[in-house]
Amino acid sequence: MADPLLSTLRISILTIFMAVAARSDFETLSVRDRHWIKWSAPVVLILLLEMASENMGIANFCMVFSLVAVFSLCFSDPPNPRDFRDWDKKQVLLSIAYALGLVGILYGAKVYSDTNFIDLVLGDESKRTSLWWSMNGALLTSVIFYGSWRIGLIQGGADVKALIIVTLVFPSWSFVPDQMYPLVEDPLFRMPPSMVLFIWAASAFLVAPPIIFIQNAARGNISSPSDVKMAWHATKRRISELKEAPDSASYQSWILTEAIEKNGEITAVDRILPSRRISNDQDESEQFDLLEELGLDNVWITTKHPFLVYLFLAILPMLLLGDPLSYLIK
Repeated sequence: MADPLLSTLRISILTIFMAVAARSDFETLSVRDRHWIKWSAPVVLILLLEMASENMGIANFCMVFSLVAVFSLCFSDPPNPRDFRDWDKKQVLLSIAYALGLVGILYGAKVYSDTNFIDLVLGDESKRTSLWWSMNGALLTSVIFYGSWRIGLIQGGADVKALIIVTLVFPSWSFVPDQMYPLVEDPLFRMPPSMVLFIWAASAFLVAPPIIFIQNAARGNISSPSDVKMAWHATKRRISELKEAPDSASYQSWILTEAIEKNGEITAVDRILPSRRISNDQDESEQFDLLEELGLDNVWITTKHPFLVYLFLAILPMLLLGDPLSYLIK
């Protein structure tokens, strides 16, 4: 189904807005909401144009707005119907999106409920039917991402916004160009594209710890059992260097070595997770002074690696290789 021109435009937009967001998150550990809202407009427009050009039916066209409705939850609560007289322009537009999304779900359920699921899995159903069920999968995926953020399974709000807008870019594999180097030819089952992006990005965290450990071993940073537990995810830096580093550099890392009072004495401990006690530059400076008084020259630090950066880098393997899980269940 993927139109070559629209696919090129879609991938270009995806690469640009993810690159800008990844850079912002890496440098400032934040991405402004207006970034996602601004880029969602061309993403939705391209999806609607492709739906219309392929004549995919009213239900599928309206299903796009169900994804928009979930995406809007990241920024504002749903409009309250009891206060409709006081709605502003934004709330009116959101209510229209909710209404159209509901039409897509209910009307689609009426039209496409009588589906042979074996034919659906094998790809023998009509394009409209297959797409409607795929759009429901995209809707469920977006809800899972949003819910995971709200209950704390995914910490970064920017990460979730990125994953949901990627779901709008690629609500199903029919909108993704054929992979140049697919792991499996004609896979029987594939996870939704945005979920695949998440899997590729998460896999980077499995590769990073051994690399960091080898670097620490090569630099001679491992000299005790306590160093072994730290060497998988942190590196050692001289306290004097950290004191002289600019504020922007210290903002991008966590200090894991901390001076605490234990049994009436001040002692140094290495934490796997950063302490919440060190909340500003003054606390950090006091910690450095205490650690130097204890005779320490080096401390363990871990660099803040925004997951959004990994999501951006994961675009390439997703487009070139496809779903890694399809290789396991082929």
